[in-house]
Amino acid sequence: MAQAIEGTSRRGWGWRIAVVLIFAVGVGGFVALIKFKPQPESRPQEIRLPLVRAEPVVWRTGPLAVTGHGLVRPVTEVTLGAEVSGKVAQVSPGLVSGGRFARGELLVRLDPAPFQATLAQAEADRQAARAALALAEASLKRTEELIAQGFLSRQALDERIANRDQARAALARADALADQRRIDLERTRVTAPFAGRVLSRRIDVGDTVQPGKELARIFADNELEVAVALTDHEMALVANPWGRGGKDAARARATVSVAHGARRYRWPARVDRVEAAVDSATRSFNVVVRIAAPNQPGTPADEQPGSGPPLVVGMYATVAIEGRDPGRHAIVPRTALRDDARIWVLDAGDTIRIVPVRVLSETDESVTLAADGIAPDARIVVSDLRIVTAGMAVRVIEDARAASAAPASSTAAPAAGSAAPGTPVGAKP
Repeated sequence: MAQAIEGTSRRGWGWRIAVVLIFAVGVGGFVALIKFKPQPESRPQEIRLPLVRAEPVVWRTGPLAVTGHGLVRPVTEVTLGAEVSGKVAQVSPGLVSGGRFARGELLVRLDPAPFQATLAQAEADRQAARAALALAEASLKRTEELIAQGFLSRQALDERIANRDQARAALARADALADQRRIDLERTRVTAPFAGRVLSRRIDVGDTVQPGKELARIFADNELEVAVALTDHEMALVANPWGRGGKDAARARATVSVAHGARRYRWPARVDRVEAAVDSATRSFNVVVRIAAPNQPGTPADEQPGSGPPLVVGMYATVAIEGRDPGRHAIVPRTALRDDARIWVLDAGDTIRIVPVRVLSETDESVTLAADGIAPDARIVVSDLRIVTAGMAVRVIEDARAASAAPASSTAAPAAGSAAPGTPVGAKP
């Protein structure tokens, strides 16, 4: 029995040893797999540079064109009003909105019959006053003769003199009343003070009007004007906007253009004046441009054959005023201008250089800069970055529009009536 127990003990130890050996072989194999497995190829960590979009600078030379917008309005506008009471008896066929009339043309006539009657009465009163004066003067003359003969007293002479003076005063009153009745009769005829067109009409035949009643609104159409709001920077670019030097002083030329259908038409113009007050809300100056021949058909801005419409009151117009010549200047997109008047220029190796610039003028789409500090072949960053430091490297996407950009340099020497004298600045779409 002792032998059986000993055999069983030996078999138990054998199993333990076998399990230990199997575990040891497994651990060894796992360690060997870890140690001798193929290692991945080691690569340096890639640095992702910020991505920006860049455009080349567009260069221009010649005068700038300060551009703004405004409504076409009359230079001379009048409200015709009744000066006497009466019933409207006649209205000119031309007194309709848009109608034309000549200077002195009869536009409205009130019923003259009541005024003719009162004038006749006033004329009769005047004749009576003249007769009374003649009688008083004759009586005075006879009295003077009788006093000289000693038949009448001095008191009688004084009474005759007083009667004559009263007769003279009565005649003066009668003359004034007759003149007033004649003026009232003339006021039943409302005539045009100038040649022009009708804006609106407020009366018709049969209406009864009182003094001050508006009859119509008219304007002179030989000249029209447009008021354009300009900033102080834009004003500095306009030559002599204040008209120093008197009426004969040279004024800046301008071009007024309007859209009609699918085309634009333009008219030559000149700066006339600057309105007296600065706009309290926008702090801008209202520069008034005058068009001397608004009734002439507009010239097509695309210079293709065709006749345009006349310039009409109320049209929304674009005005390009010929500005001063700042020399060579750069045009960049509006998005390229950063805070504190700086731009980001790409140097060789696509690193950013922060350049301060002098802004000549700006619009909602572009900025005009002085050429100082900008290289002729400079590339400008037009996209935005959260953080920018001088010398920072970037990746660049060249803007596809650069291929169609304007020539590197051009000269603007506009003539009066040209579509756009120089580079447009100050446009507000």
